[in-house]
Order: sequence, then structure tokens, then C-alpha cells
Amino acid sequence: MLSKREIYVAEQEFDRFEEIMNTKLYLTKEEYDFCFSYDKDIRKDTSYIGNYSKLGDYLNLRLYNHEKHSGDNISN
Repeated sequence: MLSKREIYVAEQEFDRFEEIMNTKLYLTKEEYDFCFSYDKDIRKDTSYIGNYSKLGDYLNLRLYNHEKHSGDNISN
């Protein structure tokens, strides 16, 4: 059984993962590493773009595809 502290930490990690993947079009290396450590399948939802964008090294394909099809303007 998890302690209250372990549950709290797990919830915080989940919230951070969801916030990054649902709001950030470009991920920094640190954000990508965090998300990858949380869920290895993240590589299916991201693309390495290197120095192409000053906002981050990885493109979040979840948001990119949504923005492309819906016309939303998610900038970072």
C-alpha cells in the first residue's frame, strides 16, 4: 500500500505529465526526459526537431496534429 506521501508525489507527476502533453507544442529536453520517464510511449507522440525551434527540442505531435486540423493556435 502506498503512503500518503507516495500518492501525493505520484499525483504531482501525473499532473505535470498531463500539463506538458496537453498544453506545450514544443518540449524542452528536460520536459521530454520527464515525460519519457513517466511514459515510454511518449516517443510516438513527439518528434525530435533539435534547434529548429527556440522554444524546445521536441515537437508535441498530439498538439501539432490537433492545431493543424482544428485551426487552434497553440504557440508553446
